[in-house]
Amino acid sequence: MKETTKALIITVNFRQDECTRRFLNTAAKLDRFAQSHFLIVDNDSNDDSLSSLRCASAGFANVELLASPQNEGYFGAARRALRCYLEAHSLPDWVVVCNNDIVFDDPTFLSQLLERDPDKAAVIAPTIISGITGYDENPSIRQRPSQFRMWRYRFWMSNYHLMWFKQWLSPFVRQFRYRFRRRTTVSGSSNRRAVYAPSGAFVIFGRRFFEAGGFLDDGAFLYAEEFRVAEMCRQLRLPVIHDPELEVWHQGSQSTGRLLTRSGFLHQKRSFRYALSRYNSSYPELGTTLRINTAIPEINPSPAGDRIQ
Repeated sequence: MKETTKALIITVNFRQDECTRRFLNTAAKLDRFAQSHFLIVDNDSNDDSLSSLRCASAGFANVELLASPQNEGYFGAARRALRCYLEAHSLPDWVVVCNNDIVFDDPTFLSQLLERDPDKAAVIAPTIISGITGYDENPSIRQRPSQFRMWRYRFWMSNYHLMWFKQWLSPFVRQFRYRFRRRTTVSGSSNRRAVYAPSGAFVIFGRRFFEAGGFLDDGAFLYAEEFRVAEMCRQLRLPVIHDPELEVWHQGSQSTGRLLTRSGFLHQKRSFRYALSRYNSSYPELGTTLRINTAIPEINPSPAGDRIQ
């Protein structure tokens, strides 16, 4: 692979090869596509996904397919892919981790991203147009949650039926909030601004994030990626920037489903508990009763030669 690669884009497939093929087909139409490298991780689908994706990626020199021997979850599979890439390449300016049900409907997306300074923006939250609501999914969380809001999260997670109702209701709440903000936004205000957490559906990591000691925290199988990225950036004193000029489209809930299942609820609950345990110094009152054993290293700025832990 040529060293002109500026962006590494990682997506994870689990029994949704049609979504992944659509993702790849729209990516191939992007300006400066040749200056990027795409890694597709099949998370042990055990169906026809691998053969289908091999055919779809065969015609692209900058598209690589990795077969995971087991389902490692979202950030787990992405972390494996990043490690494999860095065995033969240097760290690119940008590393994107995204769902496979993303569609690149703006052909200038990559051109715009590569014009950004990777030494300034540690994490970028682009505009992600939801196929469910029609509005931007970012910022996932505008401001850092208060203690009261964290207790609310615990309340919702205390019961499967409560969380099912919350997930069913959330698109309508987001629609209402978006319309209200649009009516009350001051004209002429800056588009790019610092926010607390990016949506996990499409996260853009700048080179600065990894050089400062950041890594893809795969301590939980699914969910709560937003909180983990946000708290890691907070501890490392790195900015998360909402950049509305960068835009993708997200079909949504293709791997997990629109309505919450009991297994999905358990994954959410475990991820929330893990995040509180991992970052319990941020919310000590909540973390003490939810502590679990983990083997994730402490977050400390590391030299560039050891940026991926």
